[in-house]
Amino acid sequence: MNTVRMKPLLVVAFFNETAYSMMWPLATIYINQVLHKSLTVAGLALFGFAVANVIGAVVSGKLYDRFNQFWLTVIGLVLCILSSGVGIKYDGWPTYALILIAFGFATGWLTTGVNVYGTLVAGRSATHVFNEIYLVLNVGLVIGTICISELFHRSIAPIFLLVTCLYCISLMILSLYFPKQRLYYAATQRPSVQQSSSATQPTSKLASWPLFVVSLATLVIVWTMYSQWESNFSVYLIDNGFSTRIYSMLWTLNGVVIILVQLLIAHWPNIIHNLFDRVSWGLFFLTVSYFVTISSKSLVFIFAGMILLTIGEAIYVPSVPVIIDNWSANEVKGRNQGLVNGFSSVGRAIGPLFGGLIIDHFSFPMLFIVAGVLMLGISGLNWLVNLSYRKEE
Repeated sequence: MNTVRMKPLLVVAFFNETAYSMMWPLATIYINQVLHKSLTVAGLALFGFAVANVIGAVVSGKLYDRFNQFWLTVIGLVLCILSSGVGIKYDGWPTYALILIAFGFATGWLTTGVNVYGTLVAGRSATHVFNEIYLVLNVGLVIGTICISELFHRSIAPIFLLVTCLYCISLMILSLYFPKQRLYYAATQRPSVQQSSSATQPTSKLASWPLFVVSLATLVIVWTMYSQWESNFSVYLIDNGFSTRIYSMLWTLNGVVIILVQLLIAHWPNIIHNLFDRVSWGLFFLTVSYFVTISSKSLVFIFAGMILLTIGEAIYVPSVPVIIDNWSANEVKGRNQGLVNGFSSVGRAIGPLFGGLIIDHFSFPMLFIVAGVLMLGISGLNWLVNLSYRKEE
């Protein structure tokens, strides 16, 4: 067996995201309510988690370009099993924080592995592959959050136990269904600065670095602003008289809309055929969502904002790793997929702190206005930079 099969890859991606989504949202509650540490301490622990996630993604990305992908993924899964397995017994302070950081490194490593294998699936377009991966990741997110509510009762040991089991199953799937030899990328489909600069190849003079810089900076801004929905928005709803049930309904709606959009794209991929057009439309919906949400305290506008946000997310997020893969030289494809994961994690790491500072010094409406303005600016920059590359897509 020397090809990557789609179904086993999707199962591993699903288990990884399910386990990841059980750890990240629970950390603040566990540190504050059970370990009796301040929210500032909880925030620092989560920041350490996110930084470790970035380091794991970038380091593994470079290694995936040089060594056997199978054994590197085995290392990632073993690290996940060890970090979560230790947490079953040692869940006090500061052990929990250290385990959280180790888990962040391991999951960053493994997520990059999933993306690298996504670029190696034979017989399917990268767009189709990453759309399917994105869909199962969101299903894993929903399942993971459901598991939290069912298993967490002031002890985090059952969560660590389930997470450890999921990674053990993933390791079995990897051993049975993934090729054990090193795989090589097909010939690069997009130009790079190392290629010929002949006049018969007009794209060869087009360096890819401006595209990468803008794409990675956009990921930071997108996830910094998106994390406001995951963290500070719940406080905004409660302050305005809404129950936590409304907040839960918003994320249920988020999952439903993502599935609908992905099914729509899967059945009619030519609705937005060009990848750069997908980026533009995705950023447009994301930008508008902040202005719509904050224009009124009515639930109609809040739900409309979430729908627009989710449509934008579902179009934009799976398009970025495909663009990065298409425009990467073969020798740095893994590294660049690690950068995609790493810069996304940077946005998630600084998002709650960024939002908290603006809310403390100004107001929540000001936060969403700032978010909308920054999104508008980065959307315009993407459109300008992507014009040259769009012609070659």
